[in-house]
Amino acid sequence: MDVLKFECPDYLITISTASVNYAWDRFVRRVRSAAQTYCAYSSSRKGTLKLRDLPAGKNELVAQNDEIVPCEEWPQLWPVLFETCKYQFAVEFKQGLDISIEKQYPHVRHQLKSIGENFKFYSSSSDSGILVGDIDFLNSPGKFSFAFDYWDTDGLLHHEKMELYVASPKLDTKNDLQQIMALINQEYENYIYDYLTLTFSSFALQRSVKNNHIIWLSIFRSVVDEYFRNVRFVMSRPNNKPVRKTYHARPERIRRWSQREEERYRNMGQDAEMHYFRYEQTENTINTRENRFVKYTLHVLGKKFREVFSELGALPNVMDAEERQLLEDYQRQFKRLETSPFFQKVGEFEGFRQESAILQQRMGYSKIYKAWLMLKNSLELIDGKTDIGMKQIWELYEIWCFLVMKRLIAKVLGLDLQKPNNYVREDKSKMLNTIVKSEMTHVIEFDNVKNGDKVCLEYQHTYNRRTKEFSTTTTEQRPDIVVTIKKKDGFVLTYLYDAKYRVQDDARDGELDEGVSIDVADYPLPDAINQMHRYRDAIYYSMKTEVRPSAKEIIGGYILFPGRVVGDEIYGRYFYQSIRKVNIGAFPLLPAAKENEDDIIQCDLLERHLREILLEDSVYEHVKDSIPQKGLVYDTENVFVLIVDRDAYDDYEHNRLSMEIPLDINKGMFKIDSIDYFMFIVENASEGYYRVTNSRLRIKDDKLILALSLTDYQSFEFGFKDVAECDTKTIVSLRDLLNVR
Repeated sequence: MDVLKFECPDYLITISTASVNYAWDRFVRRVRSAAQTYCAYSSSRKGTLKLRDLPAGKNELVAQNDEIVPCEEWPQLWPVLFETCKYQFAVEFKQGLDISIEKQYPHVRHQLKSIGENFKFYSSSSDSGILVGDIDFLNSPGKFSFAFDYWDTDGLLHHEKMELYVASPKLDTKNDLQQIMALINQEYENYIYDYLTLTFSSFALQRSVKNNHIIWLSIFRSVVDEYFRNVRFVMSRPNNKPVRKTYHARPERIRRWSQREEERYRNMGQDAEMHYFRYEQTENTINTRENRFVKYTLHVLGKKFREVFSELGALPNVMDAEERQLLEDYQRQFKRLETSPFFQKVGEFEGFRQESAILQQRMGYSKIYKAWLMLKNSLELIDGKTDIGMKQIWELYEIWCFLVMKRLIAKVLGLDLQKPNNYVREDKSKMLNTIVKSEMTHVIEFDNVKNGDKVCLEYQHTYNRRTKEFSTTTTEQRPDIVVTIKKKDGFVLTYLYDAKYRVQDDARDGELDEGVSIDVADYPLPDAINQMHRYRDAIYYSMKTEVRPSAKEIIGGYILFPGRVVGDEIYGRYFYQSIRKVNIGAFPLLPAAKENEDDIIQCDLLERHLREILLEDSVYEHVKDSIPQKGLVYDTENVFVLIVDRDAYDDYEHNRLSMEIPLDINKGMFKIDSIDYFMFIVENASEGYYRVTNSRLRIKDDKLILALSLTDYQSFEFGFKDVAECDTKTIVSLRDLLNVR
């Protein structure tokens, strides 16, 4: 279907795709009434714009301006380009093309080499033809500049451009994405920006000391042509300063005499013609403060550009050839201007003692000064006129999920991240921020002051054959987010989270809950949830059996996806129910609405989950709802039970850390080194249990005695708790003993 047509006297642009109906429906549910005025369109040529009438649900193109009155800008319209769709672009040139040689064929102009290579020109006559190609906007919402060049029969080169907007049906790019970027920028300044991207965003400038190469280059590209033009203007019409200079010459060469030298000449008589006399004259010089400043900007900006350009050299196969040629031309212009004879006569800049009216008001100088100030600025996350590339949205979503986890963990543990303390430790210097693509890892450690646990939050932790404590014997596993809880007794609990910027688009991609429509509900992709099963199967303890803790490594695995929640419907979704059953499932995660920014996220399910795993002291409560990893058998925690009557229990000194229990040698045998806990049972109920640190048998008065060393008494929350029926002086599973319905 055709979704957009733009026509001017020289050419017709047509954009088409298979279908946008599903993407439009989801987009409307995301942004509601804002959908019809969400974006704007513009063109370098005046013409007529037609869009598919998506708001009315009609399969026809509707003109957005009168053909008699062509326009260049069309604000407040609905989007027809979505990041989940692949589009075909066609530019049909009517006539007047110069295609006598292949070098002058029309071609698409973009920073990314792959975009230009996707397009091909086909001639239909000696002066007309069509330029066609495909563009896939996957994970790249934002503004898109469709630019192309062509030569006409008069030998003129035309640079044409049409700016479009690519919307996302998964989240609101003007609200949700802005909050995601703001949170990331707050933690890791300027990390969100990127170079050589398919789409871009527009931001306003703000004064900032910190600036990175990507921001600098984006601002530089917007001012460099005018900057060079004004430097040349200054060289042709420089600001001069009159200075008085002293010379010595013979009398016939001096035009203006001072009174003193004139008297000296008369006193010398006939010999005066043989002598040199001093004279002064006023001359104009270009060695002014303002010209020294212009020379200084050339030196500083040229040096900065060479640093950035050398870093871009690491991207030879990604950058378009014309883009590289343009940057090389900038480098040559800097060198040519810096070494020009004009600036050889200008001294070094030593700063200004006071403001210069010439820099602020005079033609040429004021524009150079403005460009200098802009290149010292950073970017503000509001709509503006500076275009800059952003990292792909899936990567931003991953990092945002990690930062949300950081804030939620701190919130649950009662820690204030704004106040420096010893309970939160992280090294932000390891978060890389550069033009060159590289993997990024980060570790944050928390102290749980409520129960003494150590909590570790990791971004992109790698499990492979070389990792020391936990490993995988198969391929490398790299979950996005890992939360590790180390209990006081050394017990280790690990939870995996994978951020997936994807939702199920088709009911055929996976099974839905009964009575639920894919057009209304957001579901994670089934393969993403299955991946969490694969993680649990692949990762296990690499420690030797005899030193391995009696615990499992992966307690649970969860998907974080951009799903919206309406009412209590989420509680019935299979991906949430499965968390309770097998500890594998999914949490919807999107930024909270502006009026509820303190909540951080829209749905509190993830926060409630973190409260359960971080604040629950009993390891049993963590493990009891989780199934073992495939092919593994988890060690059972055993308790030695002693059934006593109420009077004996009340008389017992509960602060004692040792216990001697006579055994009946004729009742059989059991393995005493398997005892983990000791518990009193009174009338089929217990008030708590001790951890056993040591157990041994000895003979005393011809009786077999079990000696237990005890520590860490753990009482149940609501007093006595019913336990399963069992015999006294036996070893039973703690899980079986407490699992009483």
